[in-house]
Amino acid sequence: MVIIRWQWLVLLFASFWPWVVNAHTDTERSVHDVIAEVQQRLRVTLAAEKDLKLTHDKLLDYLTTPEKQVLAQEHIRFHVNQPSRIMIIRDSGLPNDPFWLSDRGFTKSDAGFAEAGLKLEAWETTVDPGEVRLGVNGFGAAAIHYLIAVEALESSKSKAADGAEALEITDLYPKSLRVTQVTGPLQPYVDHPHIIEQIPSFLQGKQFIRTHYNRKNDAQLLNLFRQTKHVATAKPDQITLTWQDNPATSQTIQWRASPEITTGWVKFQEKALLNQFQPAPYQTQAAVLTPLTTVNTVNDPLNNRFTAHLTELKPDTEYLYSVGAGDAVGPEGWSELARFKTAPVKTQPFSFVYLGDAQNGLYRWGSLINRAHRHRPDAAFYLMAGDLVDRGNDRDEWDDFFYNARGIFNEKTLVPVIGNHEVQGGHPTLYLALFALLENGPDNVTPERAYSFEYSNAQFIILDTTLALSTQTQWLQQTLADSDATWKFVAYHHPAYPSSKRQPNPEFAQSWLKLFDQYQVDFALQGHDHAYLRTYPMKNQIPVISPEQAIAHPGTIYLVSVSGTKMYPQKAYDYTAKGFENISTYQLFDIDIDGDRLHYRAYDFDGILQDSVVIEK
Repeated sequence: MVIIRWQWLVLLFASFWPWVVNAHTDTERSVHDVIAEVQQRLRVTLAAEKDLKLTHDKLLDYLTTPEKQVLAQEHIRFHVNQPSRIMIIRDSGLPNDPFWLSDRGFTKSDAGFAEAGLKLEAWETTVDPGEVRLGVNGFGAAAIHYLIAVEALESSKSKAADGAEALEITDLYPKSLRVTQVTGPLQPYVDHPHIIEQIPSFLQGKQFIRTHYNRKNDAQLLNLFRQTKHVATAKPDQITLTWQDNPATSQTIQWRASPEITTGWVKFQEKALLNQFQPAPYQTQAAVLTPLTTVNTVNDPLNNRFTAHLTELKPDTEYLYSVGAGDAVGPEGWSELARFKTAPVKTQPFSFVYLGDAQNGLYRWGSLINRAHRHRPDAAFYLMAGDLVDRGNDRDEWDDFFYNARGIFNEKTLVPVIGNHEVQGGHPTLYLALFALLENGPDNVTPERAYSFEYSNAQFIILDTTLALSTQTQWLQQTLADSDATWKFVAYHHPAYPSSKRQPNPEFAQSWLKLFDQYQVDFALQGHDHAYLRTYPMKNQIPVISPEQAIAHPGTIYLVSVSGTKMYPQKAYDYTAKGFENISTYQLFDIDIDGDRLHYRAYDFDGILQDSVVIEK
């Protein structure tokens, strides 16, 4: 993060709080400086008190007056050349944010509107010509950054009409902010594609300052500090299989241990060679150590994570393995023996499990996937369509995730997709730190956010819908064009065909759906909507309903499911072949009869079949 420092004038008296909008301050401290210092103090205080309950009022009492001054006016600034009305439009569901509104002379107006499921309200004040300074978005985890509208006061408008200078907004900080006049659909952020389609009348014609969506939580201090229930120890845990290369000849194994463990090893061998009267000795390979620091996990801020990438393995072969710190630590430093099986190089029947959002109720999700594991113990891998956890950059969430998946992902490869909850704070930092994945995605996208692989006669393409779809379209087209697989699957988080009342992203039709049609993608595995959906086969965005149509005119089946406990209301659409709500499910794909027949089934928590489709090619 780039830290910009600036001078602010000396306050003669600390009692000048509240300040006028144009006030200056007297040090070079930035919002980043203050938040870093406060976080460090809170970290020590809360860890000592073993009490992480921090309310908004308690936090304000905790902050010093100079800290409040910085946070109230050093987030955004700009210059107006006319007496002006400044309007801040905020989420009414967060009544305490921004904390400085009332103290800075803003009063709530009658104006407001609904947008993206939020009720927004407008607060306003007037300012003289000069510099305007605005504070942070809030101390909690906000859904949006507040919006800023500016207009000249009536007296200034009259002067401008008579030929005087019109309202100008200049000297914006940060410099990447932009000013636009509201005349139609509005893109409120410089770093996010969201569009406000229906502009309320009170915004029409006003100057609008486009802010940064990803700076909405720059000052987050509430619900920031966590205690994990699963502290790392010397014994390896969170053992997880992923792929960084060809699934037929490689396997990546990851795990963690406490900081005193600084070496990691894998012992492995073909299972068949260990069953002989004179078994072959285990092969060994050193793992790469990557310390993982999450300072907000106050009772376990540092873990050592290990990654071992095994290559030159035999296809279609079962291996036994164990991970640990080496013989010097003793037997207790090694994990229990586990197994994995490499993919075949020729067409063979196989099965895999697809799961929608886990996110909430991970203990219940753990029971669901254990049922799936008992139901199909020979499944090749588990594919999860995003929102694996609720707070993607809080490590205690991931600790719960791995704990509830213990005994499964150490033997079944996990194929993850990035969802919006992995991008907590604007970037999937922990997700990328926790999973070692294929790096064969688009050149213009961070490695591991999008990737592809083949398994038997099936192609799997993993996409990231938290990014602009256009960043992956060219690569997606080339990957599909290069594939001669019998079965083609794409997996991504935000649905092209929703199951709930939300509106689909129109960029899907522009960027991807035509490619799914052109290259005959069989299934699109989606998440995000917490209600089950299976569409009819879709071609040219039209349902292909009759069996005769499906044979002559195949289309893509779009799925949405939820594996956690958070549920949305279902809405029936013309594309809905099967839909239901308030049911957690796991989905099995069985590709058999030499790979030309696919049987898809969805089961609920009790193992009851809820949906089924058979496709033959």
